Amino acid sequence: MVGRSMPRKEDTAFLTGTARYVDDLRLPRTLHLGILRSRTAHARLKSVDYSSALRMPGVHGALSGKDLVGKVKPWGDMTADLLVGDHFVFATDKIVYEGQEIAAVVAETRYQALDALETIEVATDELPVYVDPESAMRPGAERIQPAGNYAFGEGNVFDRWRVRVGDIAEVERDADLVVQQRFVTNRQACAAMEPHGCLADYDSFTGVLTFYASTQSIYMIRDGLADALQLARNKIRVIVPNVGGAFGSKGQLFAHEVIAAIFSMRLGRPVHCLLSRSDVFKACTARNAQVRHAELFLKRDGRIIGYRDYIIHNCGAFSAWGNQVVRIGTNVGMLPYPIPNIQIDADCVHTNTTCGGPVRGFGIPQTLWAKEQLVDMAADALQIDPLDIRLLNVIKSYECPVTTPMGQIVDSTTAEQCLEKVAAAIGWREKRARKTAWEGVGMALAMKYTGARHPSVDTDLSAVRLRLETDGTVTIYSSDVNHGQGHATFLAQIVADIIGVGFEKVRLAPPDSASSPFGLGTFGSRSAAILGTACRLAAERLRERLFQIAAYVLEESPENLQAGRDRVFRRGLPDTGIWLENLAGYAAYRTHQLPPGFEPTLEASATYDTATERERPDGTGNLSITYSATAHAAHIRIDEETGRLTFLDYAIASDSGVVINPLIVAGQHHGSFMFGLGMALGEEYKYDDQGHLLNASFSNYAMPRATDVPEITKLFEIPAPSLTIPGGHKGAGESSTGPVPATLANAIADAIGVRFTELPITAEKILLALREKERRQVKSFRFPDDMPGYAGPQGVADWPKPPAEDDLGLLL
Repeated sequence: MVGRSMPRKEDTAFLTGTARYVDDLRLPRTLHLGILRSRTAHARLKSVDYSSALRMPGVHGALSGKDLVGKVKPWGDMTADLLVGDHFVFATDKIVYEGQEIAAVVAETRYQALDALETIEVATDELPVYVDPESAMRPGAERIQPAGNYAFGEGNVFDRWRVRVGDIAEVERDADLVVQQRFVTNRQACAAMEPHGCLADYDSFTGVLTFYASTQSIYMIRDGLADALQLARNKIRVIVPNVGGAFGSKGQLFAHEVIAAIFSMRLGRPVHCLLSRSDVFKACTARNAQVRHAELFLKRDGRIIGYRDYIIHNCGAFSAWGNQVVRIGTNVGMLPYPIPNIQIDADCVHTNTTCGGPVRGFGIPQTLWAKEQLVDMAADALQIDPLDIRLLNVIKSYECPVTTPMGQIVDSTTAEQCLEKVAAAIGWREKRARKTAWEGVGMALAMKYTGARHPSVDTDLSAVRLRLETDGTVTIYSSDVNHGQGHATFLAQIVADIIGVGFEKVRLAPPDSASSPFGLGTFGSRSAAILGTACRLAAERLRERLFQIAAYVLEESPENLQAGRDRVFRRGLPDTGIWLENLAGYAAYRTHQLPPGFEPTLEASATYDTATERERPDGTGNLSITYSATAHAAHIRIDEETGRLTFLDYAIASDSGVVINPLIVAGQHHGSFMFGLGMALGEEYKYDDQGHLLNASFSNYAMPRATDVPEITKLFEIPAPSLTIPGGHKGAGESSTGPVPATLANAIADAIGVRFTELPITAEKILLALREKERRQVKSFRFPDDMPGYAGPQGVADWPKPPAEDDLGLLL
């Protein structure tokens, strides 16, 4: 089964509309939650009066921050031993972003709750608003989080991070070429089709809170709720129905989840919550925007000898996972070039915007946006083909396993072959040799982690429990949540191969903290490799138990047995043997036929934790168990009248290890590509100077539609089986996001001589750049750097200086 493109087991329910999501769940006596959100981005909160709301029809209760101070614990994240407990259910003394929770009501219907919200009176005193991180970190700026740990002087810098590899000062003296540029990335939404939602059901008799959630991790939700509400872990049961997408946005505890739980516990009735699309935009996480002042150091022959970067990282009003994004995304983003000298400084800054956090790619797209453009800029300055300069510097397959200066252990890769494959697929050499007006080619190269040991979580584990039922079917129990990865399908393929059970007879139970083994959840491209390995180990243990029974009954050695076709048989005699249901029956109902001392059960469990390490004090370390490379190449045309970009050709080649289900992996690459496309060509949270989000709906948020996405038919897998994962698998869900923006920027520069340094690249910006380039009569042009009125730095001498070395002592 492994290696076959089996149709996904999950799809029938989705395609027929019978899949059940949180919004489909209704329990008897369910109340509906409405949340009043701030319409201002920064203000002192003087008072909240919900007395009128309590008199509205159907209303059963109301709450604001003053009711819960001292009764509910703040929550947050732990990064590098820096506790960030900056999340609370409601604003109390201060509002720090538009959309923050101010008060809430529960009513018999959703519409009664919404009506009641309109009667709540809120008094505030406005404060200065900081939308961009560069203004928020200036001396004298109002502290956004007054109770936060700002250990780094004035401004809103709450965390600092650095990487030190080699000697960058020596590189400055030895380099034949230095290319440098200020790059800016955008705030991008996860835009899952299903909004965030939950259903809380507290049983006052048993004291158990049953919590249905649209989430990526049942145990992060359970433990977060338990900590915030000071409940025992075994008094909270988290169940996850179908999840309509997440992409990183549902990987943490949110205020609406805590609020729903509190109301259910107070009133003894189920409380249902589904956020509006506007609420998701304003109050849930989005991709962290960054400003990067990046430099690449090279020798004359194109060898990369150094990289330096000063990053201003916009975390939004709260921390969440945001400050880990810059750490992991930059660490892994240095691949697949083993750069010997690296100096990186990052300031993590609070702003009056929605919280930044995990989004498909987890910081690597931001890193590649800078690094892969610098590679092209260096190739142009040295008059080297961009393909050749990458081939010169990339880790080669014959070098593996290799430990990079950053500390990553790359066990296997075909990155070099992936580059050559995509170049050949679009006719790279020929098209560069015969230039066509308004057309260009571009490429970029990435290497993505497979799971990661986060600075805040010293584990990278998944767990599986298998049970052979008495009719010969198999049930899989896992806490890792399927939200598009095809868990029910690829796990069944693994189990079918090892136990010999029919693929159609394997079922994945829904994630449920009352029955599922502990696991971290689904994120970080970890499902196939880490969850799949736990499943493989559990299946092998279950097979061993089956062989013990069969060997006893058949009077045969276990070494001479095989499993297949729903039975265990003597090697080479597949039409003989004992059916799996009979073996299960022995363990369940006829225990006198079991081997002496055999425990009468046919369950097996396994937990797999990767052999990775936490981030070292100097920012280095092997955070992932294995890495998958992806090369992209594009051939595009720019319309000189409209600025519109048209795809003429596009190719993707990856080394995703041993692929369990090629159909699923191809779908992951297509979806991952679309995320990168949106980041490149249109998606962006647009705030005015008062912190109001201007495009908080799908009607005016420029997410790619089906007509914007090219048909990716040139999609290649060049296998590089992992040497560290028992099944040879690697992650594939995020690897095709990161290269897209840099690939298109490089192709645009090749087509029209305009180097875009800010995302997104819209048709309007292309037209503006073309008109100004024509007016100035120049061959090359940077946007927005060369536009009239640009106030940013004109060179490295004008760049803001990173903190001095001794300012980082707290992290060391």
